[in-house]
Amino acid sequence: MKKKAWMISAITIAILALSYYMIGDPFIAYHNFRLKQSIAAISKPTVTLNEIVPFEWDTVYTFAPYTSRSEIEEIIGFKSNAIRETVSEGMVQLLFVKDSTVCGSICGYAENLGYSVHFSDKVELTDNKQFNVNIQDGIVYLTEK
Repeated sequence: MKKKAWMISAITIAILALSYYMIGDPFIAYHNFRLKQSIAAISKPTVTLNEIVPFEWDTVYTFAPYTSRSEIEEIIGFKSNAIRETVSEGMVQLLFVKDSTVCGSICGYAENLGYSVHFSDKVELTDNKQFNVNIQDGIVYLTEK
């Protein structure tokens, strides 16, 4: 009986490890999902990130295409497995940070994400920065005002 319990435990741990490897941190995946829902629900011509980001954050960063992981880590000031690099131009890359921890990591094409957010370098929560909202072909475009 102990051997069977041990085998079930080992299989469960293997499945969890594989899931973590495939989707990454489940909290970040959940935050990314909630952000997508929040952006899709925008119905105003202007918004602030403070209004639409449905989780706690201090700073959101964006990076030029092809910025390396080490450069990103240098800019944000710490290392994280949640950092992803863009592989071509035209990709959306957002890295939400709260207390030196990545809490949201978006890296993909607007067509796949359903949205695009444009600003220069970084936005602090305290900036309360406004964005113009433009919806085209089912994609929500947020552009720094």
